[in-house]
Amino acid sequence: MPLSKTFIILLVSIAAISPFATDSYLAAIPIIANDLSAETSYVAITVSLYVFGLAIGQLLGGPLSDKYGRKAIIVLGLLIFSAASIAIGFIDSLHQMWCFRIIQAVGGGVAVVGVPAIIRDRTSGKETARLFSLVMFIGAIAPSIAPSVGTLILKLLGWHWIFIAMGLFALVISLSVTVAMPKQASATRARKSQGYRAVFAERRALGYIVSQGFGFAVLMCFLTNVAFAYIEHFAISEELFSLLLVLNVAGVACVNRLNSFLLNRYEPSLLLKFFLKLQVLSALFLVLVTFVFPHTFILTVIGFVVTTAMIGGIMPNSAASFMHYFPDNAGTASATLGASQYVIAAIVSGTAALLCVDSLWPLVLVMLSSSVIALLGASKASKWR
Repeated sequence: MPLSKTFIILLVSIAAISPFATDSYLAAIPIIANDLSAETSYVAITVSLYVFGLAIGQLLGGPLSDKYGRKAIIVLGLLIFSAASIAIGFIDSLHQMWCFRIIQAVGGGVAVVGVPAIIRDRTSGKETARLFSLVMFIGAIAPSIAPSVGTLILKLLGWHWIFIAMGLFALVISLSVTVAMPKQASATRARKSQGYRAVFAERRALGYIVSQGFGFAVLMCFLTNVAFAYIEHFAISEELFSLLLVLNVAGVACVNRLNSFLLNRYEPSLLLKFFLKLQVLSALFLVLVTFVFPHTFILTVIGFVVTTAMIGGIMPNSAASFMHYFPDNAGTASATLGASQYVIAAIVSGTAALLCVDSLWPLVLVMLSSSVIALLGASKASKWR
């Protein structure tokens, strides 16, 4: 069933919540730390807390949306997110921030997990991949906009209003969902499913969990360690650093749009392996540059940009290929994929960060290894089809 433009905009708005929740307050972290009399690193850890809380929220929200319908659970998640966000605007201690940040993330996860589930409920095949591609395109653009919006609010109103604005934004979306989103008609059919057990019993889909998780880990490795690579290793300025990150966003966006075009002719599973192969080749180029031209900054940047750009084709095709197998319990399947993605990426990127002390070698080797594992996962899945 085709989705209206208004409905798609609503889904994209829900999906945009998490990028804004993680990126809009980054510039305010030192100020928040000072106001709360805390170490900057203790405030910065709220980014990681959000990622893990998001995974928990997805695991809770997926089965609930299968049982009670997408609309009710999305609204519930948005209201939890909104209440916790506004509460952060009135905190006076670090521990309160940690507490409400986790609640905020759980609410965000409960809401966001419904987006891919709804897409799977109402579309199939190439159309599913095309919509996943659009949602991911917005997900790639939002992180580049969020810091600017957050900085503007910080300058005009103070850091508290960044979180209050998040809460008000989520509240507006929840009202829009209540008015504009039709009820999920197939919830009763999903009650008979076996939950997460049924998802993991579908062996043909498991390879796509690997491709999604380790493909996303390549991007997270870069984002976690890019400050070390560019600012500390190559000693560039903070201004140039910000400009260079725009190249990565542009790369992901361009590949994302290319993927949408190619979906007119090719299946998502085929395109997934195509973009993963390109990622492996670009990661090999990055390893070669690190070995032969370790002090050539431009070649290193090119390697990072091209390697991370492939995410624009990997993520939507992997998600569409995985969700194809779960027409009756799309919420639980979406939760499984999303939570696995975040957990794998957090572990892999954290490992790379611990190893990156005085060399780029751990970073580029972990990125290459992750892309190879992702390709193996997609290849294994195709053999089980």
